[in-house]
Amino acid sequence: MARKLEFVTNIAILIVAALASVVLVKNYLSQRTTRDMPQRIAIGTKLSVPGIDWGVNGNTLVLALSTNCHYCTESSPFYRRLSAELPRQRVHLTALLPENVEEGAKYVRSLGLQVSDVRQGSFQGLKIRGTPTLMLVDERGLVRFVWEGKLSAETEQQVIDTVLATPPSGFPTPTGP
Repeated sequence: MARKLEFVTNIAILIVAALASVVLVKNYLSQRTTRDMPQRIAIGTKLSVPGIDWGVNGNTLVLALSTNCHYCTESSPFYRRLSAELPRQRVHLTALLPENVEEGAKYVRSLGLQVSDVRQGSFQGLKIRGTPTLMLVDERGLVRFVWEGKLSAETEQQVIDTVLATPPSGFPTPTGP
């Protein structure tokens, strides 16, 4: 009788261990599903930021940053390079932060960035999943290209090449990430 009880106990332990493993893998080790991820701003989305007249700006490269984002701070050399290389008459560089405009402007200045405008916006409302995010927006306010996160050197060059290749009015069909 003791052997049967020991056998049943061992089987029960194996079943509980297997179930615990399945739950662990499902909840912690598997990738998050698309439903769990916040929606990403889609190419072709009309971007609505109070105070920005996209038609006057023409092409605008929007830097979605946050004062609490260390990747934004680490990416500041690239943003300074962008502001130096982008022709001001063709592309406006605008900083968009969730913090108030004064705090955002102070942060942008501390990074040594020269931007055309600093604005406050709701990232959730604009479907910006995280910072930093760069968006190339046309004169109608349509998002044409999106780059998210801290960019590799190769992707940084792709951003510059894409922006410089974009005609002053109108965009080629987006093929960017």
